[in-house]
Amino acid sequence: MDLEIESNASNELIASGSTNYSNNTQLSIESNNLNICNSNIQFYPEKFIVINNQSQNINQFGNIQNTQIPENNQNKQNNELLTKINKNLFNYNFESKDDFLSFAGEYLNEIYMNLLLDEKQLKYKPKYGYMYLQSDINEQMRAILIDWLIDVHFRYKLKTETLFQTVWIIDTYLSYHEITRAKLQLLGIASLLISCKSQEIYYPQLKDFIDITDGAYIKNELLEMENNILKILNFNIVSPTSNDFYNIIAKGFNFDKKQFFLGKYFLESSLIDYNMIKYSSSIIAVSCAYIVMKFFGINNYKYLYTSNVVLEKNQEIIIKDAAREIYFLIKNLSKSTLKAIKDKYSLNQFLNVAQYCEQQ
Repeated sequence: MDLEIESNASNELIASGSTNYSNNTQLSIESNNLNICNSNIQFYPEKFIVINNQSQNINQFGNIQNTQIPENNQNKQNNELLTKINKNLFNYNFESKDDFLSFAGEYLNEIYMNLLLDEKQLKYKPKYGYMYLQSDINEQMRAILIDWLIDVHFRYKLKTETLFQTVWIIDTYLSYHEITRAKLQLLGIASLLISCKSQEIYYPQLKDFIDITDGAYIKNELLEMENNILKILNFNIVSPTSNDFYNIIAKGFNFDKKQFFLGKYFLESSLIDYNMIKYSSSIIAVSCAYIVMKFFGINNYKYLYTSNVVLEKNQEIIIKDAAREIYFLIKNLSKSTLKAIKDKYSLNQFLNVAQYCEQQ
């Protein structure tokens, strides 16, 4: 698989070391190491977070002193964003017979525009660098948790969006609240429960969530964690995810099923790597689509970074940087002990795209 996307020799695959947990159900987290990878992206300050358009001085996640930020600047920025967005980003081919994405093509542009604006206006979102504030967990523990949740999510045949929303809730919660390693898996299943309630019609019951942890927690602990998450996030539990953006891009560029699932493989793999938090959801989605289009020789891939498909400065540079990191991650999945994503996308129902990717 050669897409002329080169990786620096210093890159390392997150959580590629040996990790043990039994029967894919109960996490065993023993490492005390806290690893922060080098990056050109700056961490947010140790004791300063912006929430609800307010500056907040935070001492050990607890003591908060608010200073109101004028909203006029935010409104001005939103108006500028509206004028930047191209209202005709995508031209869906209505004659396509591979209509495996359900929403109507004629609304692609409006839906995508609103997702971009929602992403920019988020009051709560994951903060890259939050591991710097966590004293008892690290990136590898997070990777193990996400890999396990991917397996649980697939086992219960939940919607794809439920998985992405779950990871978003976990990262956002950890950005604003410290947690011990003993409660990390509890945070995972509570986040999954909340996401199920907002995304699914039918989903596992409380007993099922307890059972998948091999009885590591009890019902009251799960309910208490659910309540704590909702309180910390002030019930802001829904956000545009990279899955939302990618689905529209895939339909807008008329991806066939193999192209679509290959992009999904890249997209879900990005959930494992803590370092991907430094990129917005739209950037990750566009970067995955970029790799797919390069992979299959779709010539109009440059449109992805020349037409305000993302609302970032230096779009081309950021998209290509993110694509390199995702590509590096994919190339090294075979060396990782975290196998849930690769095993999932090696199945026939996903056209064996993981194996197809390795063979190229």
